[in-house]
Amino acid sequence: MLKKNNKENEKNNRDIKSEEKKRIIEFTTKMKEIDSFTEKEEKELNIRLFVNMLLAIGVIVYFYLINLGYKNIAKDIFITDLHVFSMTILVVSIVLFEKSYKNENEILCVYGIEMLVLAILTLFMPYIYFYSNPNIRIIYSCLSIYITIYYIAKCIVIQKKAKTSHLDNLSDIKEIVKK
Repeated sequence: MLKKNNKENEKNNRDIKSEEKKRIIEFTTKMKEIDSFTEKEEKELNIRLFVNMLLAIGVIVYFYLINLGYKNIAKDIFITDLHVFSMTILVVSIVLFEKSYKNENEILCVYGIEMLVLAILTLFMPYIYFYSNPNIRIIYSCLSIYITIYYIAKCIVIQKKAKTSHLDNLSDIKEIVKK
């Protein structure tokens, strides 16, 4: 009889453990569903990150070509090219500012600021390359590295901000506090 009770207890313990495991699996599955982005949110986030990576690649290629131009193009033509590039980028920046203001879009405003900084850096290039100390020239020629670091940090911030925003939207604490 004692053996029979022990077997029943073991069977009950196994049943309880299997039920607990099922509950834990259900709970973790629900938490993963809640924690993950919806398909639409994930697509929007991926598009933003992709656009930022494309911009980073474009700026890196731009500075690489500028550095090649510095080595291979005559001084007068190079300076003229830099002024034309700077003015073109400045016009793009102004267009981005106007569109962001008209549509009240902060993302376009940030892109406009980035283009403005790029235009200013391009405008200063002739003076840095031809009239400054060689150490500053080396630092300035490494701008693509600094900009790469900026865009990587920007992508990390965008992703963290999206995750925080997603989790804040799931929480109903704000609604409870308002009541």
